[in-house]
Amino acid sequence: MTRPRVVVGTWFTDRQPGFQDFRQRIESLSRNYDVILVLRAERFRAEFPGLQARIVVLDTAEGRRPMLGFIRRLAGLAREIRPDLVCLLGSQLALCTFLLGRRPSALYWNEHPTHVFASSAPRPGRRLIGRLLVSLSFAAARRATMVMPIGEAHGDDLRDHGLAADRVELVPMGVEDAFAGIRSTRAAIPTDSLGAVYAGTVSEERGRDVMIEGLARATHRGARVRLTVVGASEQELRRCTAMGERLGVADRLQVVGRVPGSEIPGYLARSDVGVCLWADRIWWRFNPPTKLFEYLAAGLPVLASRIRTHTAYVRDDFNGLIFDYDAESFAAVLLRAWRERARLPVWSDNAFREGQRFLWSKIEPRFLHSIRRALDGSVATPR
Repeated sequence: MTRPRVVVGTWFTDRQPGFQDFRQRIESLSRNYDVILVLRAERFRAEFPGLQARIVVLDTAEGRRPMLGFIRRLAGLAREIRPDLVCLLGSQLALCTFLLGRRPSALYWNEHPTHVFASSAPRPGRRLIGRLLVSLSFAAARRATMVMPIGEAHGDDLRDHGLAADRVELVPMGVEDAFAGIRSTRAAIPTDSLGAVYAGTVSEERGRDVMIEGLARATHRGARVRLTVVGASEQELRRCTAMGERLGVADRLQVVGRVPGSEIPGYLARSDVGVCLWADRIWWRFNPPTKLFEYLAAGLPVLASRIRTHTAYVRDDFNGLIFDYDAESFAAVLLRAWRERARLPVWSDNAFREGQRFLWSKIEPRFLHSIRRALDGSVATPR
């Protein structure tokens, strides 16, 4: 029996923070369908070793204008191949639905369009174009057969922008099941120092300075805490190291460069709490971070800044602690976590239970169900 053919479109950036959620979905599709995977550059092929799929590279530079050209070429390829379904893995590819006609499409809604297209450029014309592309992205989503947001906030936002409820299915990113095995490797209550870990992109707007300044303040007030920051670029590694030395916490701060995803569980296993913090940007009010679910699945209580995409999953004094996005508040939460470390086993148990629903083995059936609905016609393709 011939399997349905699915064209899978992707758009990976040169500083792509990770491929896990894309790899999970692509591999799942390739096990169930005849997949043609479309990449923008040859170097991304290495991220999918052994994939049972045909790979097509539409060599394209990075940037907003090249991306729009890539979308046009992707749609042209889909029209030529005439697949049973076009799966667009990334909300930045939503505009492709305008060019697919009546062909069924499934759209992975993983980023808010303001993060992709909103421009802070001084020229009014560029800002206007950015706002137009944001509006067009939502209009394009309304044309997709099925839209799969990664979080509840995204789902609410899509429905607020006119998407029919029966075409919006929540499909969280999902983390590797290996994270669930980490919890048993850690001591229940640390005695020498509390280990905090941040695993993700390192930058100012992702809390770099808040973390290091907060660590210094907490240390100077008697908190015995060590902070491991994983995922820094070479430039950020030097900046963080210099900052730690200047603030007198070099011996309490470990900064690690970018590492393969397979190494992240090891860092979590050597830590007692995970850190999630973001500046309050409109797009981060919708995008829950992957590391949040990794921490929870591993049974790590989460120290999370007060923003909807954290507080929807982390409850203060239940599976973590909540703080405001500033160095003083972060220092206070580190001090609290150290002083109340006897509660770590309770917080860890709660985090672990909450996190199991985000394992990929639990998410994959929902993902495939959404794909089947888009394929079998149980959801009508919009005109």
